[in-house]
Amino acid sequence: MGEMSRRTLGKLFLAVPVASWAARPASAAEPPSEAAEFIASHEPGLSAEERERLRKSLGEQEKALKTVREFTLPADVAPALHFRPLPSRKR
Repeated sequence: MGEMSRRTLGKLFLAVPVASWAARPASAAEPPSEAAEFIASHEPGLSAEERERLRKSLGEQEKALKTVREFTLPADVAPALHFRPLPSRKR
């Protein structure tokens, strides 16, 4: 077998966590929240499979929003943009 380059080795090390995440069992997912259950059950015209996908999608979105909301930004971080209001056109 030929030598492995640093780039190939780096890709391998980065791929292992992604592969392990993708291969996790489906039962490891948290059950959807009450809000997701309510929305999915009251959406007319969906099949059972579509309702389950909607529940799962809403649960994932809630989890992502929870992560964003829990992130705290230190006070010493500068704003991402600078607001410069334009002068008023009123005379």
